[in-house]
Amino acid sequence: MSTNTAWKILVIASALNFLPAIPTYAQQVLTESEAANLVFMREEEKLARDVYSHMFNVWGSQVFGSIAASEQRHMDAVLSLLNTYGIPDPASGNSAGIFDNTALQKLYDTLIQVGAVSELDAMQVGITIEETDIADLNLAIETTAKSNVVRVYNNLLKGSLNHLAAFTNNLEALGGVPSSETQNGNSLAPGTSIYEPISQTLYIPALDLISETNETVVYDVLLRLVETLPQALEVVSVTETNKLPSDDHASYDSSTLILEIPDLSFGALTLTETNSFYSLTARLVEDTEGAIIFVVTELHVK
Repeated sequence: MSTNTAWKILVIASALNFLPAIPTYAQQVLTESEAANLVFMREEEKLARDVYSHMFNVWGSQVFGSIAASEQRHMDAVLSLLNTYGIPDPASGNSAGIFDNTALQKLYDTLIQVGAVSELDAMQVGITIEETDIADLNLAIETTAKSNVVRVYNNLLKGSLNHLAAFTNNLEALGGVPSSETQNGNSLAPGTSIYEPISQTLYIPALDLISETNETVVYDVLLRLVETLPQALEVVSVTETNKLPSDDHASYDSSTLILEIPDLSFGALTLTETNSFYSLTARLVEDTEGAIIFVVTELHVK
């Protein structure tokens, strides 16, 4: 199997259920603060999606594309709550980059300008957004007793913490240092792969591919869970990066069809809570429809 065949980019239309069905809570009444928080969170998640979509178009880094898709699921989860409680959607009819909330509009305009300076600055923008989102979600959780609202916020929080780790990882892999003094316990060594249970995806920020001419190129790879780990993962997208090869990166050998991931973290509320990193070995196979599938052969806690 040639290298090109092994790493063709797939466009997969998949309907992932971000959250289980939410029961009817229409008989409950939200406080003014709870309603305002839901409205704000809907637009804040839209800000994240819009900024990341823009940065993906500017820089082409897969981390922005994959997390923008995740932010859409975050938006949908909040919209479900707005509909449940009969609250008008503040994002209705607004195109990308347009917000009813003036503070979010100003923040969006600023972040777009900052992220256009360099790819490093764009990664820092991602860190800033996720840290802001985490702080706002924690505050929103503290100010509601509605179990369905808390459940959605907690799921969003898990996603934001994973996104923060991914952006920090990419920034450091590019030679940058996060400007914030604290990383909420989510700083990872450059090259660490992250499996995010919420979106059922495995993100590999740095994968060294050894070509048939013995050249090594670094790729940014997104895999989707096909069956419960450690069975099978399907390649969603592959993007060549400007990162330099490293022994700390994941690697794929086109002659053996073996994928090795030395440092894999399973997403949790904070990475410091897990203190568990995994190594993963998988073999490339190709199903009857031509989709690229890795079958996991080994998964070990380190």
